[in-house]
Amino acid sequence: MPNILINGATLLDAQRVVRPTVLTWNRLEPLPLSTDLEPGLSAAVADPLWLLARQWQFLEFAGEDAGSPIDVRVSGESAMLTRYTPGAITTGAAAPPPRAYDPTALPLETLVEREPAREAHPRLAAEAGLHLMRLLQAARLDAVAEAYRAKFPLLLPRDADVIGDDDGAEWTALARDRALDARALLRALAPLRNASGVLLALPADPPVADAQNVALRVLQTWIRSVASSISEAPIDAWNARRQEYAFSVTAPVGQRNVTMIADEYADGDLDWYSFRARVDASVTATPAPVIAHAPTIPTPVDYRGKPADRYWEFEDARVNFGAIDAGPTDLSRLLLMEFALVYGNDWFVVPVRLPVGSLFRVSGFSVRDTFGVETKVSRMRNAGGAAWSLFELSDAGATIGANRQNARDLFYLAPTIASRLEGAPLEEIVLFRDEMANMAWAAERRVPGVSGDAYDRRTEAERRAAGQVLTQPASDATIAYRLATSVPDYWIPFVPVPDEGSTPGINPVIQLERRVIRRTERDGVVREVHPKGVLLRTDPSLPPGQERALRIEEEEVPRDGAIVERRFQFARWINGESLLWLGRRKSAGRGEGSSGLRYDVLAREEPSVE
Repeated sequence: MPNILINGATLLDAQRVVRPTVLTWNRLEPLPLSTDLEPGLSAAVADPLWLLARQWQFLEFAGEDAGSPIDVRVSGESAMLTRYTPGAITTGAAAPPPRAYDPTALPLETLVEREPAREAHPRLAAEAGLHLMRLLQAARLDAVAEAYRAKFPLLLPRDADVIGDDDGAEWTALARDRALDARALLRALAPLRNASGVLLALPADPPVADAQNVALRVLQTWIRSVASSISEAPIDAWNARRQEYAFSVTAPVGQRNVTMIADEYADGDLDWYSFRARVDASVTATPAPVIAHAPTIPTPVDYRGKPADRYWEFEDARVNFGAIDAGPTDLSRLLLMEFALVYGNDWFVVPVRLPVGSLFRVSGFSVRDTFGVETKVSRMRNAGGAAWSLFELSDAGATIGANRQNARDLFYLAPTIASRLEGAPLEEIVLFRDEMANMAWAAERRVPGVSGDAYDRRTEAERRAAGQVLTQPASDATIAYRLATSVPDYWIPFVPVPDEGSTPGINPVIQLERRVIRRTERDGVVREVHPKGVLLRTDPSLPPGQERALRIEEEEVPRDGAIVERRFQFARWINGESLLWLGRRKSAGRGEGSSGLRYDVLAREEPSVE
């Protein structure tokens, strides 16, 4: 071993003999005598010193050279939604005119989905008329009630096709010429109301000789109750070609207008992730104010199954992250486990109170710890420079020159409903592909009947087939030729056609267009089969044979199909108001279907038994 010389080094104790040092370690290893791990994991209490040693081994007594956050100060820009624009926003197309919107008065679901319900629902009109009759009778105006019922009777068709609609037929027989039509009375009162909706006078016909002021007050009360019972408005956000809603809302943030675009809302689940943000080029007159929130003490994040901070603390047994089965390529599961088991105690929660229906951008964030050190926190970035994001809005991509602003740093608290009550489908159609016929079909399962309530069209087809009478003489042929097989009346065909704006052979775009099936009755009359609901209509105000044919984009009818429904929905808003409206939903179907439509068919006939 070579000698090492150190200049200027001397021994303090020359008589001391320095011997070589021998370092040894003792390692304790468990020697299980069985495969049962329960005794070792139970950590049975045996010795207090052993308990303290276990806590020391798990670094529970280890300190960190850092302070705990005790004061957080947040400031930022907050702006409320001010405008609502129905319809899809397409490039190069003129945008529809926006309307003023107050998020505190109405949620977005009701604003977007609501449509006229009472106009096409005779039973609702009769119930509203019956309510007016009771109000007039309670005010001892029985003669006025009878006069209005005679002047505005509920007119119901006498030759309506009610096959399968038994409840509607019974209700029609009961209400015809006996009920007051609230729709007709409201139309007569509309010219007599001012801009605020106050009724100024009574209709000239029928004349009311006595107690006109009392009748005026009763009618004004009735108008308010009818208007508040159902939220109705012309439907203008529904995209029939996509069978979904499209709209946008706008808020002034900073000195720019930020537009939140939702062009694929169809399933009734509306929240911040349904929108794409776009910073418009228009400059607002007044910038959004900067709001400084009160100092807050941060709270550590807590969740079910989180590892306990102390070794002898019991954890929540309802969540077991150790039972997650993750392979080497299950990155999402591995990341979840790593976050929950390793980094879950590194997060804090700072509550920030925001108004519903607002956009918020953080402009200042500072944290003070127990040592009095204040740290300015900026947006976190990955090693590659990309900003770390959570609850980030998708950017719709709008460039405004050198002053471009990014909408991804905005937090959107959407004015949406937390929960609602939904009724049975008032109308239900099923869109699916028929590969054998090389076309698509829309089956109307449920449609509104003569009373406005829904009935099942499948029973209608069964009863119509059972009521047919064969007048041809019996045949003893064993094989019959059919030009085409028949399909039920509630099956509406859709055939592929080129889009009006596409170029065949160069840029073909296929759409599905609704067509008509013609049937020849026993008396030789040709009858056209049209949809009875409104989901497959383009203009319900016109007869089905005179309106423009409905076209649906081909990708909206996948191999799984689609189900579209209309339902009544009820919810309460933050102002305490009860809301009832009629909306639409689209969900995934259950696969392809077969209509049974075939051409040039030779079928074997079973011999009849006398």
